[in-house]
Amino acid sequence: MKLYTNRILLLFLSFALLLGACETEESIEITSPDPAFVLQEPGISSIFLNFSLPNNPAFTLTWVDEVTGSSSYDIEMSTDDSFSSVVNLGTSTTNSFSISVQDLNDAITSVVSDNFQDVAIYVRVNAGSTTSNSVLYLVTTYPVDAPSFDGISNGDAFVLSLANNDQVAVTIQWEDAILQSSLGVDVTYYLEAGTTGSDFATVIDVANVVNQNSIALTNAQLNAAALSSGIAPDTAGDLDLRVRSVITDSNTGAVLERTSATLTINVTTYLTVLDLSTTWGIVGSAANNWGATPDLPFWQTDTNGVLAAYVTLTDGEIKFRENNNWAVNYGDTGADGTIEQNGDNIAVTAGSYKVTLNFNDNTYTIEPFSLGIVGSAYNNWGATPDFMLEYDQYSDVFRGIVTLLDGEMKFRMNNDWAVNYGDTGADGTIEQNGDNINVTAGIYIVTVDLNDNEYTLQPIDYVWGLVGSAFNNWGATPDASFTRDWSRPFDDIWILRDVTLLDGEYKIRANNDWAVNYGDTGADGTLELNGNNIVSMAGTYTITLDFSNPSVPTITVD
Repeated sequence: MKLYTNRILLLFLSFALLLGACETEESIEITSPDPAFVLQEPGISSIFLNFSLPNNPAFTLTWVDEVTGSSSYDIEMSTDDSFSSVVNLGTSTTNSFSISVQDLNDAITSVVSDNFQDVAIYVRVNAGSTTSNSVLYLVTTYPVDAPSFDGISNGDAFVLSLANNDQVAVTIQWEDAILQSSLGVDVTYYLEAGTTGSDFATVIDVANVVNQNSIALTNAQLNAAALSSGIAPDTAGDLDLRVRSVITDSNTGAVLERTSATLTINVTTYLTVLDLSTTWGIVGSAANNWGATPDLPFWQTDTNGVLAAYVTLTDGEIKFRENNNWAVNYGDTGADGTIEQNGDNIAVTAGSYKVTLNFNDNTYTIEPFSLGIVGSAYNNWGATPDFMLEYDQYSDVFRGIVTLLDGEMKFRMNNDWAVNYGDTGADGTIEQNGDNINVTAGIYIVTVDLNDNEYTLQPIDYVWGLVGSAFNNWGATPDASFTRDWSRPFDDIWILRDVTLLDGEYKIRANNDWAVNYGDTGADGTLELNGNNIVSMAGTYTITLDFSNPSVPTITVD
């Protein structure tokens, strides 16, 4: 009986479940989602546009289109979500779209020119009259517009003078929106000059700064640029200027350059060096082996008709002649201190001399003359020869580059104490038998002006030499020493004249040491710190180093 009861209960339960299931099924309405036209949310919403990879895709956009059935889509951009101003980025015939770094940068900077970080752009897709949702990107762009001059105009005139040589003549300013950004990149600005109308066929490097929008030019700097452009001394002329901006990608080495429009200013120049040259010289066995090399030159003095030469002679004979030619020459018949045309040779003994030639009364004098440095700072007060200063005909002074020790020094004539100079009062003027001059160890450009009895000790960091298999077997003997070019006193130019090189290689180094050395990587005339060896062929050369622009030193081999 119990078994039958259980079966009846199970039957009723199954029937109840069946009725319930039928009732539930009638209450459910099953629907499909509406067709959509939807952009996929980007995986990356922040984009950095790298100028060194202009053809790489900036982003790729994809979408689902279950609505339009279109085969052509327009991709639009705006800087606001209402798309009040629309920029067309391109079209696509598929459900995806890519745009390159350069194209996106151009599109953004066409509407936003002064922001280089977190530029908000909204992107959507149109298919006929149907528009998708929009997505947001934050984009870091790179600059396109060039710097523009500010505070200076075409035609502005500047009258320069030697009296104001070290004073600021003009501050050149420019505007560049990237300097107001927080990108964290370094922007180097080069101020360049050129001959007016030449389109900078020859670029004159004036100065450069990093992450700044101005350069202050002294009279000397602007004058040097104007003279280099071809404007004659003491003359007014036009000078073209431009600003070149350089950003370098530290990872790829790629460079982004932007160059301003040309600005033309008017500059009145001044003569920076004296022209004391004459057509007269000293020739002879004691001077130049009777003309095997150019005659030793005479220079003008402050007296018309009186010339002076500062020379080192050997035992032998000399004469005076004009234009390195025998057509007009003078000797001394009778050895009486007077000159006669085609006169006898003049006998001399080895030594350093000042030779004075007076055409007003046809006389001459040959007197011992050398100006040197003596002291505990150089040669233990004369234990070895004094350091000799050389005559600088461009400034009518005596100069030399010398390494000094901590100690004291004086100037004296002819390695002798009969005539010596010190500085009583440490005021930059020399007095005969004056006080010792205190110095600290270092390398100095020493200048002595005997016209007004003034001197200067200008410290410098380096003297330059040539080392290599082409000259001294990489330092087995001293380096070939460069000398400063005193004809350009406001530039850092060094010259090595008539050096004989072998087939081989060489480099330029400072202070006979490898700590600071330059080579020429790329053999393009630009020196690089620790750069490649410079290849040479056997011959005699004059080599010029220009460190006036320390960031771009150059070498010229003639």
